[in-house]
Amino acid sequence: MIRLSSYSKNTPHNKSAGSFKVALIIIGFFIAGCSTTMQMVVPSDISTATDVIPATQRSGWSGSMADETFTLGEYKVTEVDRDWDSSESDTVSINKLALTSGNTKGAYDFQFKTPNGPMTGKCASGASEESLGVSGFKVEKKAFSLNCACRDGKGEVAKVNVRAQNMNDYTGTLTIQDKHYQVVSLKEVEGALSNGASGYRVDGDHPVGAVEVLKPGRIWLGKNLKQSEKSALACTFVGLMLYLPPQ
Repeated sequence: MIRLSSYSKNTPHNKSAGSFKVALIIIGFFIAGCSTTMQMVVPSDISTATDVIPATQRSGWSGSMADETFTLGEYKVTEVDRDWDSSESDTVSINKLALTSGNTKGAYDFQFKTPNGPMTGKCASGASEESLGVSGFKVEKKAFSLNCACRDGKGEVAKVNVRAQNMNDYTGTLTIQDKHYQVVSLKEVEGALSNGASGYRVDGDHPVGAVEVLKPGRIWLGKNLKQSEKSALACTFVGLMLYLPPQ
């Protein structure tokens, strides 16, 4: 929080001038904050083996009340629906020992328009937390998970599953038409490290693609992939872009 204070004589002119200065300062901070956009550092082997597609027309807002429609080149993300979100927690205390556990679950889906026809993406996220407190000390254990699947009119075409423990990287598997690839989160942003994942990379015997989850976001699709594989991969990447990790 930024606290602004000033001292002035109690005259109408000084009051209005002080208010005007404060307004200018607040507007300046707002403009500076809006014009600063962090971007993921793209691994060199990804950039040489893929084609990049930036997200456009994407709002900076997320959540059930926001319009999360956006475009990725020839692809279009529409009808993002954050169905539900629930949480529960329990605490057990024995003398000076306190054990707390909690779970959070959520789900969302979206429509994904491709040149070859529409797809539907469905995702489910989960988080669990356990903490052990004794004599002023606290040990925490957290786990996060995300599962997304994309389907066309014939059935499932791709899915991605990732998990993380505490502050470790998200890792998992992405499957496209019975081909399995490794997924690892990326944390580096230009000039710093992000608090969480800045994106994910997908690898088989060679780099397959990557996605930036910092808004507005970008995706990278392998140059050697078939068009149907690119569309399926892009759909799962949207699932990762829409993921909101519990705070």
